[in-house]
Amino acid sequence: MRTFLAVIFLAMLAAACGPNERIINSSKEAETESEALNRNVAAMPKAGTLDRDIQAMRDADFNFIYVFKRKDGGVLDKEDKRFVADLTPPEINRRRVGDTEKWIILGSNFRLESKVLDELKKRFAFEDYSKPASELPMNTDAANK
Repeated sequence: MRTFLAVIFLAMLAAACGPNERIINSSKEAETESEALNRNVAAMPKAGTLDRDIQAMRDADFNFIYVFKRKDGGVLDKEDKRFVADLTPPEINRRRVGDTEKWIILGSNFRLESKVLDELKKRFAFEDYSKPASELPMNTDAANK
């Protein structure tokens, strides 16, 4: 009799330790929803990274925000990056190459000298996102001017 009870107990224990089908199925549904969400996100265009970079410069409270892009719209090469790095003064607080490497954004509390800006404009398309003159502090010209 003990053997019979032990066999029944073990059979019940084995049946109770099986996987819960409701939990397994809900997990499969969650994975399916997650996969659908990932597909939707992947299909979205990755637009706005320049806007995010500009906003990051604004959040850092830079007075001057300059964006330089290749005039042909192409990806910046090593020479383009070196040209900007060599030409810009140390007063430029932040330099960032965009995620797509199609722009360089400069953030500073000092205005670029006009001769430097002119040289950069000869090579690159230029966009100025600086603060309006009414919001600028009085001493924003570079010290080496």
